Amino acid sequence: MSEDPKPDSAAEAEADAASSEDAEGEAAADGAAQEKRRVRRREEKPRALEADKPPPPTPTPNYLFLVGMSVIFLALDLLSKEWAVRTLEAPENRKIVVIEGFWAFDLAKNKGGAWGILGDQPDFVRLPFFFVISAVAVVFIISLYRKLEKRQTALKWALPLVLGGALGNLADRVRHQHVIDFIDWHYKTSHWPTFNIADVWIVSGVILMGIDMFTPRTRLPRAAPAALRAKAKPASPSGEEA
Repeated sequence: MSEDPKPDSAAEAEADAASSEDAEGEAAADGAAQEKRRVRRREEKPRALEADKPPPPTPTPNYLFLVGMSVIFLALDLLSKEWAVRTLEAPENRKIVVIEGFWAFDLAKNKGGAWGILGDQPDFVRLPFFFVISAVAVVFIISLYRKLEKRQTALKWALPLVLGGALGNLADRVRHQHVIDFIDWHYKTSHWPTFNIADVWIVSGVILMGIDMFTPRTRLPRAAPAALRAKAKPASPSGEEA
């Protein structure tokens, strides 16, 4: 009697099926590993390119804004002083009261600095000192403006204010050897030193500088993360980077 060959065929079929499943599993594992390697290469390549990329150049500040606004502030100061001289100067020695007991326009000629500092010194001491101070202020303002960042709006306006005011008082010292003041604030027995529009510009600029100094600056990223840039790039049908 002959043996039945069916059991051996079934065993072989089961072995072939198991071998096929193992091969499919290995192929799937290899495919997943290859996909991981492709993703890693796509992420690492932009990082390498970013590392080799030179830093972006520092934007050059717009000096036209500094010069233009400084000239405007200077012109307003000089025009106000011209009005004060023509309107308030002797022989009438006219005094214009704006708010009774608080505010008036009264002409004064200040040979010194703020609060009359060095006003009693001779011209050969007083004038060179203020000329040097004005020159140092101009150099400082220009050097600070060169380092101006786009987010520093307060400082952007502060520098032309201070520069215009400093040039306004310097122009007075060159023309008259004194500064023309005409804004007079007082309250009862208290009296604030008479000042001018240039002083208003300088004080406003210093306040804006203080605001800029205490404004926190958050460093913004210069470029998007490498992973985001890699996701944004198209890929070829095979999965490799295009």
